[in-house]
Amino acid sequence: MKSSKVLVIDDTQSIREELKDILVFEGMEVVTAENGQEGIDRAKEYSPDLILCDIMMPIKDGFQVFNELQHDVILKDTPFIFLTAKATTEDVRQGMIMGADDYITKPFDIDLLISSIKSRLAKATKRERSEKEKRENLQYNISRALPHELRTPLNGIIGLSSLMKEDPELSREEILEFSEGIYESGHRLLDTIQKFLYHTEVELLLNDESKKDLLQSEIIEYGVLMLSNQCEQVAKKHNRLSDLKINPNFFNAKISLNHFEIIISNIVDNAFKFSKKEDPVLIEVITDETFVHISVCDIGIGIDGMMKKNIEAFTQFNRDKMDQQGLGLGLITAIKLIEFYSGEISSSSNNEKGTCVKLSFLLAD
Repeated sequence: MKSSKVLVIDDTQSIREELKDILVFEGMEVVTAENGQEGIDRAKEYSPDLILCDIMMPIKDGFQVFNELQHDVILKDTPFIFLTAKATTEDVRQGMIMGADDYITKPFDIDLLISSIKSRLAKATKRERSEKEKRENLQYNISRALPHELRTPLNGIIGLSSLMKEDPELSREEILEFSEGIYESGHRLLDTIQKFLYHTEVELLLNDESKKDLLQSEIIEYGVLMLSNQCEQVAKKHNRLSDLKINPNFFNAKISLNHFEIIISNIVDNAFKFSKKEDPVLIEVITDETFVHISVCDIGIGIDGMMKKNIEAFTQFNRDKMDQQGLGLGLITAIKLIEFYSGEISSSSNNEKGTCVKLSFLLAD
């Protein structure tokens, strides 16, 4: 079994050596650094499984070390424990707000220290195992769903166009029917490609710190107009404009227009996809002091267990209850974008039938 690698960052040599001896005795591999900048360099070089870091150090203190490593794609989720003799309430609060995993004061209790380290390592191992399972599920779902979603509309386009090409005696009604089938298959293929591209864009965005502040500073004005326009486009795509019901309310929101449209399009598309023609899809807008809350409710078949932690890209819901198109990309893309902009998403059953999805975005002045 692979031993855990721990990075100890402390400007006091005796403490570094003591911690190293303790952790090596516990079967861990230990790397040390004597100041904050050296600690950052060692972390990037060795990619430790856990970091123990003093706060008061030369060149860069522990808070600066932690903050810089949070901007590293590889190291940002590494368990981080502060070590310090300065155990003021303000320091503890600052460390916890920044996102540190624990805070241990000097002189430290060895048993408490070991217990904390093992606990954080176990949680990190569990998280890595969970992420690995998600990646494996993603690979399986891609191999199963993506070929079908690409081949089906392509087969429709090729098959119908071949019939039109090979039979010059087709009636006008038959030509119109075949043309409509080609048109629908083309849009299905385009929709699949767009959602795949949106999903890929979001995955890249979440790992690009250089764009984060710029995007999160954007504001959409007259949001209800943008919302109505996007909802109408989706309803028209499903040929169900008469089923769309909107209770509007004025708002400005802290989110880029492009990403807002992607979120609304994906959520409203699911509402139409999982409900029948002539069943209403209700969009309601409510604001409070902090958020604008947009509810999207349908009276369709509902989505069992649609909780954020269980939603995976390339996963289809209730396949056993109804035939459906799509890869399941829309929902996970919307969730990741909402969380990127510090918003919230939740779902509930709509009385005894259907689903209500509530989207919350930060209000802008």
